[in-house]
Amino acid sequence: GLAQAIRQALAEAACAPEEVDVVFADALGVPAADRAEALAIADALGAHGTRVPVTAPKTGTGRGYCAAPVLDTAAAVLAMEHGLIPPTPNVHDVCHDLDLVTGRARVAEPRTALVLSRGLMGSNSALVLRHPSAR
Repeated sequence: GLAQAIRQALAEAACAPEEVDVVFADALGVPAADRAEALAIADALGAHGTRVPVTAPKTGTGRGYCAAPVLDTAAAVLAMEHGLIPPTPNVHDVCHDLDLVTGRARVAEPRTALVLSRGLMGSNSALVLRHPSAR
């Protein structure tokens, strides 16, 4: 599942969970699916999963379907370049143990981003992006 995809992406990138500075969640908008994603983040990142900022900017634009991971990847690159984590718009009540970025963009210096994507037919993917200064 998604937790395994996250672990594999981290292993391939030689990245410890604690090195992840921001997670771009898939955020399907279906309560059961979003809970499963939150649990996968916690499972794969351990205690760091409750501390790392999580965002899902697509909640403000709508689902991009197959383009969604590309848009999230672009947003992650821009977040690392400009030192701002975009918020998760239109989300107010979250019952998951995540540091969800809501309201306004958060000033930060993310150097490693984790971008998550899930398909409706059960596919799961995770991509680790690193700013050149993180090497």
